[in-house]
Amino acid sequence: MKICFISLISLPKNNHKIKPAFKSPPITQLWLAAVLLRGNHSVSILDATSFQLTEEEILQAIKHEKPDIVGFTVFTNAFYEVVYMAKRIKEQFPKIRIAIGGYHSNSVASDFYLDCIDYIFTGEGEYSLLELMNRLNVEDESKDGILGLRYRNQSGEWVVNPQAELRQDLDNQPILPYEMILNNGYTTWWTVIDPKRHKYMATVTGRGCPMQCSFCDISKTEGLKYRAMSAERVIEEISHMSQLGITHIEFRDACFTTGIKRVTEIAQGIIDRGLKIEWGCSSTIRQIKDPSFLKLLYASGCRFLFFGVESGNPDILKREKKVTPENVFEVIKMTQKAGIQAHCSFIFGLEGETEETMKQTINMALRLNPHTASFSIAVPYPGTQLYASYKEKGYIKTFNWSLYGGEDVVFETKEISPEMLKSFLIKAHRKFYFRPSYIWRRLQGVRSYREIKAYASIAFKMLFDTISYKR
Repeated sequence: MKICFISLISLPKNNHKIKPAFKSPPITQLWLAAVLLRGNHSVSILDATSFQLTEEEILQAIKHEKPDIVGFTVFTNAFYEVVYMAKRIKEQFPKIRIAIGGYHSNSVASDFYLDCIDYIFTGEGEYSLLELMNRLNVEDESKDGILGLRYRNQSGEWVVNPQAELRQDLDNQPILPYEMILNNGYTTWWTVIDPKRHKYMATVTGRGCPMQCSFCDISKTEGLKYRAMSAERVIEEISHMSQLGITHIEFRDACFTTGIKRVTEIAQGIIDRGLKIEWGCSSTIRQIKDPSFLKLLYASGCRFLFFGVESGNPDILKREKKVTPENVFEVIKMTQKAGIQAHCSFIFGLEGETEETMKQTINMALRLNPHTASFSIAVPYPGTQLYASYKEKGYIKTFNWSLYGGEDVVFETKEISPEMLKSFLIKAHRKFYFRPSYIWRRLQGVRSYREIKAYASIAFKMLFDTISYKR
């Protein structure tokens, strides 16, 4: 059997392609591909998102690939685009079957009860998809017992199979087939690379998250326990990536530093193997306590840590992250002292937000002075605690999923209006990134003309795109 995975968030409007600021690899589809390839199936990945492929280009690629199944991993804001593309594929290639998985199917699977969709997967779908393809490969159309699968029976009714248990032994995951997307020219936000000498790739080594942030459903869909590959298995993955010429790696685990002993062994393993890579990951403030740990990370090539701070208000910060502002300042200072870039993310519009708390958030960002910061407006995604609360209180003003990409405000509370949120988002970017002291600090670290061009491009997009799409 042959499957073609399509990474799709949006289609170019009127065939007008806009070059993305960053191109990010579809890691979920690599995990699926690894299992299917080991099962002797044929797999291709079409990254329509990074290359802004038009619907006609997608259809031409499918015509060329001739897959039996087309698979989509669906984010909420991409729901309508994926459904539209699924309909077009069915019109052109009626025999191709369409399989759906991802965050939106985990939260609102019934949205996909459509004629153009054949299979809906919820939960972790690698082995369920493998079982389906194994059966279809021998012309077995039965679907009984395929965990996490929803499908139509002969009467056209949707059947819901029981959910699969979460995978526990991730060391049995095959090495990811990065070579499938190796030459797609992916780029990262945390450094500027020379494509002639460097290659960037993202990966995932574990699932689940012990945090229960109100705006995120990872702990619900992947579990509160962080299930991860062993340090030895991660080193094997990194070694393979290094052999492929990958020099910059981003670990996309929700919280990679969960389990300090494991991360310490990974860092020491990178050093002992002499692997020359630069890497970074996400962490919680709570995980970082020891300066010597950060020094070891730096020695192994760690060059950035992403911290979800989210708010400068002590009450919101304690509820969402279980830390105090003092904890945040201590850890950011410690990280920077170790030579590692600290990136802090902040969200406007979480429960309890007011004009005053948003001012506190901007002030904290300025006082923290991390290497980079990101500011966004909360999105109450289906399946999150924030969604349930805002829906119950009548705060959500639209269920048009295309507006759930972070570029629009889909709610209004008693304390904050959409206009106020938009205003603070623009203000935050301007105040943080257009300070003379910040510009001077970044210019001092510039190593090439390529970096100057890259930073200028990012600054232009940040200023003008933020202002324009928020109007």
